[in-house]
Amino acid sequence: MTAGQWARAEGNARITQVAGDHVTYAPGAGPAPGAGLGLPEAPAVLVGRDGPAGELTALLSEGGPTVAVVAGLAGVGKSALAVATAHRAVELGWFGDRVFFLRLRGYAPGGGVSGPEAVREMLRRLGIRDTDMPESQDGRAALYQARLAEFARAGQRVLIVADDAGEVGQVRDLVPAGTAHRLLVTSRHRLGHRDFTARVVPLDELAPDAAVELLAGAVLRTWPQDPRPAAEADALREVAERCGRLPLALTVAGALLAGDPGLSVAELAGQLADARTRLAKLDSELDDGVRAAFDLSYGRLPAEHARVFRLLTVNPGPDCATVYASLLTGVPPAGLRPTLAALVRASLLAEEPVGSGRWRMHDLVRLYARERGEERAAEDGRQEAVDALLGSLALDTRKATGALGVNGAPVAPGPGLPSVAQALDWLNAERDLLVAAVGLAGDAGRPELAGALGKRLLPYLQIYRYGQDAVLVGKRMLAAVDPADPEERGARLYDLGLAYVGAGRSDEAMPLLTQALELFRENSLRMGEGKALNTLGSVHMAANRWAEAERTLKAALHIFREQGLRHAEATAMASLGEVYAQLGQLDDAIALYRQVASDMGARRDHHREASALDSLADALWKAGQHEESLAARERALATQREFGNRKQEAGTLSRLADSLLELGRDQQARSCYEEALAIFTAEGDLLGQGVNLDGLGRLHLAAGQFEHALEAQERACALLAESGDPEHGVDAVNALALTLYTLDRHAEAAEALERAAELYAVLDNAERAEAARAAAAELRGQNARRRWWRRR
Repeated sequence: MTAGQWARAEGNARITQVAGDHVTYAPGAGPAPGAGLGLPEAPAVLVGRDGPAGELTALLSEGGPTVAVVAGLAGVGKSALAVATAHRAVELGWFGDRVFFLRLRGYAPGGGVSGPEAVREMLRRLGIRDTDMPESQDGRAALYQARLAEFARAGQRVLIVADDAGEVGQVRDLVPAGTAHRLLVTSRHRLGHRDFTARVVPLDELAPDAAVELLAGAVLRTWPQDPRPAAEADALREVAERCGRLPLALTVAGALLAGDPGLSVAELAGQLADARTRLAKLDSELDDGVRAAFDLSYGRLPAEHARVFRLLTVNPGPDCATVYASLLTGVPPAGLRPTLAALVRASLLAEEPVGSGRWRMHDLVRLYARERGEERAAEDGRQEAVDALLGSLALDTRKATGALGVNGAPVAPGPGLPSVAQALDWLNAERDLLVAAVGLAGDAGRPELAGALGKRLLPYLQIYRYGQDAVLVGKRMLAAVDPADPEERGARLYDLGLAYVGAGRSDEAMPLLTQALELFRENSLRMGEGKALNTLGSVHMAANRWAEAERTLKAALHIFREQGLRHAEATAMASLGEVYAQLGQLDDAIALYRQVASDMGARRDHHREASALDSLADALWKAGQHEESLAARERALATQREFGNRKQEAGTLSRLADSLLELGRDQQARSCYEEALAIFTAEGDLLGQGVNLDGLGRLHLAAGQFEHALEAQERACALLAESGDPEHGVDAVNALALTLYTLDRHAEAAEALERAAELYAVLDNAERAEAARAAAAELRGQNARRRWWRRR
């Protein structure tokens, strides 16, 4: 025991220290210490913990388990929850004044309160003088249980709150015998042992809204009139996220704002944005900040567990599969799982969902583990782990994208090669990791790996409609390139521009593609020039500059034919077909689409074949060739289903449903709308959900099912408003107005038409905006006259 844990006593007096509480008394003098309410004050506000508080309160009631353990990461609010729940139990009259609070300091560097010391302190609090205590540990444990049994026989329940236990040994002897009493433990570990049974209540970080509430409250308790929380709500939410929604970090951030009334929330958010300095910013002046709390947990880890903890942060994704954790640490998966499970019990890691073999660190824990990992990089072999991970991901990505055929003909499954389903499962599971890995390769000084991995990923991300991820990959590839290499720089500028086009951000693509085109021309790189022109044609199309698009695409087509690039030639022809369709040259468009579909099919590039067939279906429909259009759409749909392209499948189903509805095939249309809606809902696509609900609403309206139509259309309008798409939104609002009018709800129909007028104004369609306002005014007039008539 360290010198700091002892003090000198005078005469016969004796000083006993239990976790920082000093009690001085003379043996045999005065009354024995008595039982009493020893709880700290309840927290002023317990934010965002209604669920765990309710669960814990139920566990303390009669019929609950004897022992409950609140377990979670350092700083997550375990003690606050336990104390608040204990106060609630007292308010309910369950334990009277027989509530005892012990600080066990289980993670203190100098050692916490031992199990025997905890029993001795409880005996004192139960009224046993020090001179009356048995000499042996077993004797004291027996007396403790006998004293609790006396309370039980008297019908008096006892609650012991043992705070901050680091191991089972600190609390095992505190477990009451029988079923009357309760032991409530808080710990960073999910305590468990063959002779210690407890109900564990895991505590995680706060939900987003609760985190913001806690942060704002920390400021307003000091400055009740502080305008910053209300005026800077978005920045406050950003600070809460930077704090990982961890209550300790939120409290420190709140103290920083409260301590400097002139510091804007946005400025603090900017300071916390840098991951390299975030933990330092969240350190407290009292040395009880976030890093100090994590130090205590990290210091308790065995050496091998600490090494694994550090190396897991080489993985740049939001979570890490066991197979990649094994690759990073050099430990076989079966042998690694016990270590990972130990880190879970220490609340430094989580398996989400349980049994999935996917491991996640809290954001701040990850930053802390990365700091420790960089300190021990050479010893841990950190750079070798980076190389091993990147090499494995590059190889696995090549296999998976090959199976899907995103760069041409798919590779047939075989030994060591995945099927389409296996490839999709892997890419879906690891997509976030793969996107982040491109950046990791660049940061690690591996630009060739960044380029190779990114070039494999981009076609998959674009074809399967992960546009924002494609933009991230494009940015990271460009950041990694050697600026002195014009060919590589031009290629990466082109890649990023193409990604922006695919994400519907053509304005941002224009300058990048223009730079790429200049580099290609300056260095006589004809293929690159043709690709840049081809994609610039798409930019012009997005801006409705059809003549300029036609001229640019024909220039690209000339280069591709000159260079013998048949595949690229077909992509330019497909874009040119869209230009012709928009200009009303339907025969030319149909001929081009047929040729592209045929060429892509011959090359077994099934994704681009399906895209050409879908465009062909549009052109055929406009030309009045309805049955051929349906057949082309069905062929495209079959390919999208074969390759698991759910987003494209949903879009094709939606367009097929529109055609079927127009042909009066309502039942088939309904089936397609519902199938598309289910996919868009699963994908979280608000625009797709809104469009298909609008279609279902039109079906209900045509069938005279007005209430069903109204329900679908109201949901469609809300989703489309949230998606921020005014073009589809105005169609849905107009349909809603018609349904409301049909239901004789003229005032509400007028309101819908006024919303439609606002959307037309956003779309710069003044004529239709004025017509909608006039219709709304007419309806309001009719409604007023009708009410006047009814009053008569």
